[in-house]
Amino acid sequence: MEEPKTKLKVYCETSFWSFLNGRPTPVAHVALKQAATLQWWQDIAPTCDIFVSQYVGDEAEEGNAEDARKRIRSIEAFPLLDVSVPAISVLAMSLIAAHAVPPDETTDAYHIATAAVHGMDVLLTWNCRHMANPVTLPKTSAIVTKAGFTCPVIITPADFIERKGEFGYVL
Repeated sequence: MEEPKTKLKVYCETSFWSFLNGRPTPVAHVALKQAATLQWWQDIAPTCDIFVSQYVGDEAEEGNAEDARKRIRSIEAFPLLDVSVPAISVLAMSLIAAHAVPPDETTDAYHIATAAVHGMDVLLTWNCRHMANPVTLPKTSAIVTKAGFTCPVIITPADFIERKGEFGYVL
């Protein structure tokens, strides 16, 4: 694999870690997401700078205790982005106020805001309802840009692999 010219800064949202650490399943669509996540992790992650935040850590602790321990262990090695930056809350609330993210999904808005404020190139997620949603992405991008930040590419691991050439990867 050829490395891209500069390392991508990738914010891996909680759903990424859930699929990376998920138990094997006979459910086809879940197994496909797990396989794509593992492929991204093995083929592309080593050439990226990976980041998480306290929001990822908090969500990773939820659910089955054994699964939570796996998720927490997998994120411990990566730098935590500072979530106390005031611009993060302002941007998250703007995303919610403009209905880019529903008001009952505030953490999703905070993931997007954290990635944008910290200049991440990519926000990797399996959340296609509120983040990697082609219907809401233009609105999200416009809000982030209006706030003075560059919107990261919000994408699933499978879509990233499919579009890897756009990111400078030749596998």
